[in-house]
Amino acid sequence: MDIRSIRHNCRLLYHLTQIPIRCLSPDSSICFTFPHLEGMERFPFPLLPESLPHKNTVPLPVLFMENNAYYSAALPLALTDTNFTLYFGPCLFSRLSDREFKQSFPDFSALPPDMRFPLMSALPVMEQEYFYNFLSLACSLFFREKVHTEEILEANHLKMSAPIPAAVQKTLFHRRESAAFHTPYSYEKNLLDAVRSGDVVRAKECMNELSLTGKPGILSLNPLRHAQNLFIAHITQITRAAMEAGVEEDMAYAMSDSYIQASEKCTSVTRLLSLRDQATGEFTAAAAKARGLTSHSPAIRRAINYMNDHQQEKVYLSDIACAAGLSRDRFSHLFREEMGMSPMEYLNRKRVETSKSLLTVFQYSISEISMILSFSSQSHYISVFKKYTGMTPRQYRDAF
Repeated sequence: MDIRSIRHNCRLLYHLTQIPIRCLSPDSSICFTFPHLEGMERFPFPLLPESLPHKNTVPLPVLFMENNAYYSAALPLALTDTNFTLYFGPCLFSRLSDREFKQSFPDFSALPPDMRFPLMSALPVMEQEYFYNFLSLACSLFFREKVHTEEILEANHLKMSAPIPAAVQKTLFHRRESAAFHTPYSYEKNLLDAVRSGDVVRAKECMNELSLTGKPGILSLNPLRHAQNLFIAHITQITRAAMEAGVEEDMAYAMSDSYIQASEKCTSVTRLLSLRDQATGEFTAAAAKARGLTSHSPAIRRAINYMNDHQQEKVYLSDIACAAGLSRDRFSHLFREEMGMSPMEYLNRKRVETSKSLLTVFQYSISEISMILSFSSQSHYISVFKKYTGMTPRQYRDAF
């Protein structure tokens, strides 16, 4: 296989999976990259180990993981006249904020936002199992050799999980043997109903009932890790209950992410339990506020969630109407009827609210904020900000 065939196959793989692919020659120069974005060369190239994994004579991918933020792989290719190395990834465990992106990839810190954001967006978020299957496909494509994902993991000294059905039976047997029965689902349902209805007092009572009834299961043999896993599961449940009550999705997910990140800093089970109770109270209060302020139709709720999620993009009225599942005219009329303002006015108000934290917490420049939030120009951003706050962005930053 020559370099042209390799390039062709890589193009197909990229368009099929959106996993970035870079080809490095022996002199460390880049032969090609997919996607074709300026700055792709700044992503790190992990060093290959001296001993490379093989299946018979076929080289296998080398797996890398960095800072629990992203993972990648390298695949050496030996041609008749020279050797090349394909780098797949990086692929993200979850979408990174701008600050997290710069922490994970320091070489991008100095890049302007208009160059950095496309590179951030080019990195896919995906499960590792999907990535392993992609590597198996790549091996088959380049070497005409059937390579299983289990072989790739074993060659990289990674163990496969124990068969789930056997583990389920073992857990069930030990629970029955020790009479350590799981907390009944009805108690969890009562708690979620309390959160969903915005009843703070009832939610607190349900939390007390949960602690007295059954056991939540063993999610880790390490007590602190067990408590953290339970905390994440609890936050996931009450986040969805709050959203069902009317809490806006972007706010609910932001609260969820913040609490989960805070749980990782806890060094005791007692602190985790206290944080769990605090989170339950705040999610329930947010649900109560949402129930008192909104009775929007499902179509308007969909439109609001769409606008909240796309504040950093150029959004057109037709896009929002499509997300709502209505025609432009019907959507505009219904939105104004329920919200008392036009969709674009609502979007601008939300962008102004978002920009306040970018001004005071993250200390972005005014020009960067106008670009991040997709205002047509810096002067347009200043004009809109002043319209809804009575002061310029600079005045607001100085005041707070």
